[in-house]
Amino acid sequence: MKLVYRVTPSQRLIIVEHAIKQMQAFAQRRWWDREAGGVLMGRHLLDSHDVVVDEVSTPQNTDRRGRCNFFRSYEHEQVAHQRWLHEHSTSAYLGLWHTHPERDPTPSSVDHRDWENAVANDAYEGSRLFFPIVGTECIRVWTKTRRGTIKELVEVRRVDGQPAGRGEAQE
Repeated sequence: MKLVYRVTPSQRLIIVEHAIKQMQAFAQRRWWDREAGGVLMGRHLLDSHDVVVDEVSTPQNTDRRGRCNFFRSYEHEQVAHQRWLHEHSTSAYLGLWHTHPERDPTPSSVDHRDWENAVANDAYEGSRLFFPIVGTECIRVWTKTRRGTIKELVEVRRVDGQPAGRGEAQE
């Protein structure tokens, strides 16, 4: 399974199965589950404008995690940098992900500030970053450009035989 989202008429965001499973492993399905998150790592495809999320960093011991809050520690940056070195400078930083304890997640004002900070201050290729939020039953994805434009992405195709829905989480 992979999730495919339309970014622009000529660009798609593709999240591969491995990355989906990494994020879904931390979905807050029980009342005691705490928020989790990390960074997105992947590729800007050379023959198209498409972006592929191959992997994500997962919660680190230095993160601060609560039921309805999450602080991503500096270790995520180190994980992404090590991946970049291991992949001979081909693994790119693509954005940030985290969980919410709700069926159909929506970004909070804290999320919007976090995204603003990432777009303004992080080093990345391309004109935008991506921000999936993993809910208890679906994954929703937003993008924010260097110019400040933010929009929710629409899932266009699921490659697992299932119809495209709103990024539904699959077990």
